Amino acid sequence: MRSLVMKFTLLTGALIFATTLMLMTLENVSAQRETRNLLVDRSLASLQATATRLAGAVSVNNSNYIDLYVDELISSVGANEMYVLNNRREVLGEAYSDGRSEGQLRAADLAVMALGAGDLRYSLTDGVLEMAAPVYTEERRLVGIVYAKRELVELVASRNAALRRQTLIALFALGIFLPLAALIVGRALKPVQTLTDAARLASSKTLDMRIDVKTGDELEVLANAFNRMFARLDGNLKRIHRLAYVDMVTELPNRERFRKETERVARKALEDGSSGAVLFLDLDRFKRVNDSLGIGEGDRLLEMVGRRLSEVTRGCDMAMGLEEPSMVARLGGDEFTVLLPSIQDSADAARVANKLVDAIRLPFEISGHQVFLGVSVGVAVFPQDGADPETLMRHADLAMAHAKRAGGSAAQFFEPTMNQSAFERLVLENELRDAVNQDQLVVFYQPKVLMKDGTCAGAEALVRWQHPTAGLLSPGAFIEAAEECGLIGEIGDWVLRRACLQAAEWRKQGLEIPVAVNVSAMQFERDGFADSVLEALEAAHLPPHLLELELTESIAMENPERVIEQVQPLRDRGVNFAIDDFGTGHSSLSYLTRMPFDVFKIDQSFVRDMTTDPHARIVVETILAMAKSLKLETVAEGVETTEQMQMLRLQGATLAQGFLFGRPMPSADFVEFATDSREAPGKDRAVNE
Repeated sequence: MRSLVMKFTLLTGALIFATTLMLMTLENVSAQRETRNLLVDRSLASLQATATRLAGAVSVNNSNYIDLYVDELISSVGANEMYVLNNRREVLGEAYSDGRSEGQLRAADLAVMALGAGDLRYSLTDGVLEMAAPVYTEERRLVGIVYAKRELVELVASRNAALRRQTLIALFALGIFLPLAALIVGRALKPVQTLTDAARLASSKTLDMRIDVKTGDELEVLANAFNRMFARLDGNLKRIHRLAYVDMVTELPNRERFRKETERVARKALEDGSSGAVLFLDLDRFKRVNDSLGIGEGDRLLEMVGRRLSEVTRGCDMAMGLEEPSMVARLGGDEFTVLLPSIQDSADAARVANKLVDAIRLPFEISGHQVFLGVSVGVAVFPQDGADPETLMRHADLAMAHAKRAGGSAAQFFEPTMNQSAFERLVLENELRDAVNQDQLVVFYQPKVLMKDGTCAGAEALVRWQHPTAGLLSPGAFIEAAEECGLIGEIGDWVLRRACLQAAEWRKQGLEIPVAVNVSAMQFERDGFADSVLEALEAAHLPPHLLELELTESIAMENPERVIEQVQPLRDRGVNFAIDDFGTGHSSLSYLTRMPFDVFKIDQSFVRDMTTDPHARIVVETILAMAKSLKLETVAEGVETTEQMQMLRLQGATLAQGFLFGRPMPSADFVEFATDSREAPGKDRAVNE
């Protein structure tokens, strides 16, 4: 702003200086004109008098007299050069002020003009006056001319003096008026300076200000507009900051804010040698609660979880006497993070993590219902587990995944081996994608036998992976990876189509045996599930009654109404349904009586322990009694001993499968097994194992 005042002041000073010079110049021109006219008139009069004196001598061409007389007259005239010519243009006399004895007439034109015209002639150029006066006798006869050249030094001196005088006057005026102009300009531009300062502050994000300009003109209008604009900008910036750094559901810091804070704290830890920790939290069973109560209630639950986490961390901060408080943030979904900026050792982080786990285990009150959650916590300590936010969060996430796979509701510290496990899992997922695309998957079939005579009455289709280097892999080696990377649905569809084609091929060979196919949660929850099943049956030309679909009890009970909606249309077409792993979930008897299922599959954990654990035996007996009352078939899984088979037979089990009868086998081996069992019914199949 000072620059603007200076510019206006200098401009005003320049105008004052120029105006003064212009006025003085006009005055000087007028004075110079008067002085010049006076000097010219005097010089012409003196020359004319000289011409009158020389009239007699010129008329008789008396050059001697004229020469003598001209030398005397040149000084009286004040000329530098003087010539006397007769009417024939002959020089009768000449004189020079610098003492030259002879010279050359240099102004012949002017002399000729005066002689020809017979009157006075003069020329003034650059302060040099040239004059030519005619010489007349008393009888008014033109007999010659007198020419003189004079430098008007008085005129030059007068002009120089005038220039010095007007310059001094201009400088004097400038010295007086320039400070006054600076004061006036400064006062006039003060509102502009205020606006400029406000704009400079606004550019540095200082928007909480008020511009006070009371000029009553356009500047006041502009200042008020600035105030309104700054107020809106300040509000918008605060809203943008909130959107950028605050989670809208829980009012906690979001991922970006947490990342920036972690970066700052981790850098500080490297500089001063301190330690801190990043905790990665993932809620257990939240999806089930969210699906049951709805998204709105789910958001309320997340808000309550965030508030509880904040309360616990505040209490831990006070207990540990931390100068800088911990930060709780929500990354998204049901994932939260906690930043512990300063800890003495890993035990501090462990105590905080365990308190968080215990706090989340306590029930939440939502819409009159008590909701129970759990939380899996992964802990990464900095700087040893990482010095940047991305590495720390990745390592804490890996530790959390280990805690969740171990059963959840627990805390797990990051270990370097987890990186290797994660890399191996990534490699496995990539190879599994190639396996699906390159047809490396195969289907094995485990027989189901009738308990009464050992005849093969069905088959369960089980996928295997013919790995190019590791050989034949069982589902336990890759199913979990398939679920995590989203391939389980594609693999399930492929197994369904392949099993239908194989059962249709057996039927052509005269072996009409139903085949059971497991259905994953991803397949079942997908829109168009029933259509995909019917398309597989139609493509294989397989009668629907030869296909049995197995749903786990957890899938069946998660949303019973949807199960009824999805299952009943297929069951009406003849497709059979079985509840797999029955007894391991939490079935509702009210729903169980309405469920459109045909078979209970007793989980192998009960079958395995029924000979040694009375409680397991009671569970099996109860399931068998329930199935008999509901007129459903039962399949006992995992039968491995003759004692187990005999107990199941006594309790009324209809079908069994397990290593006692046959392991999962290729199609050709299964056909041989089924043919033998039908040709020799009642034979003890266990002798083959």
